[in-house]
Order: sequence, then C-alpha cells, then structure tokens
Amino acid sequence: MTSHDTDTIAGTLAADGRFSLMAQAVRAAGLDTVLAGKGPFTVCAPTDEAFRLLPAATLAALESDPQGQLLRVLQYHILFGNLPCSTIKKLNFPKTRLGITVEITEAGGVVVFGGAPVTLPDIACTNGVIHGIGRVVIPR
Repeated sequence: MTSHDTDTIAGTLAADGRFSLMAQAVRAAGLDTVLAGKGPFTVCAPTDEAFRLLPAATLAALESDPQGQLLRVLQYHILFGNLPCSTIKKLNFPKTRLGITVEITEAGGVVVFGGAPVTLPDIACTNGVIHGIGRVVIPR
C-alpha cells in the first residue's frame, strides 16, 4: 500500500485505531473501494466506543447482513463533498449517500449528527474529511 492510499478516507479509517470497527464494517459492506475513490466525501464515522454502545442484537443483525442493513446504516453516515464541521453545522438536513436526509444541529459548541455528538472533528483526508461521532446512527 502506498502512502497515498492510506491518506484516503478508507485508508485513514483502517490506520486509525479509534475507527477499527468502522473500518471492518466499511470493508464488510464493500464501501472501502468507494471511500478510497475520488470523492469528495464527508464521513461521520462512529468510533469503536460508539459501536460498543449498540445493543448486541443490533450489532449482530448488522454484521449478519453486510450488503443490506449494514450498508444502509453506513451510507447514512456519508455526505457528499468535503465538509468541515464549520460547514455541516449550518446544513440542518443534508442528504446522505443513502438518499435520505439526516438532521445536523449544534449544541453547546458541539456539532450533533443525527443525535450523535461529533467527538473527533475534521480529520482531513485526500478525498474528503472524517468526523468521529460518539454513536452509531440508525436510519429509520
């Protein structure tokens, strides 16, 4: 793997120990090639702690259906464009890669993506940006 590959969103998720479960999920759902591609994308990526907050049954259901439920959930965490926190907090209801909108608000200086606080903002990548979030957001 060249150093350039590791600078993409997919490469950064795989290399950053705080996102190992997200990186696994992205690979299982087949989104790693997308997130290593041109973009630009903004990924609100649940941290490993966020994945651990999911009920075991929910996590098991997602893992058992990587091309279905898991792919849906992950696509809900992807926005189009290279959007720093200073921009996404003004968007309110941007459309996700899943094709439905997500609510973004700001509370006490913290950007909140679909009810999940952004805990690791603005991790720059060659094809976009990652914002680490404290919860996995399940689309309705």
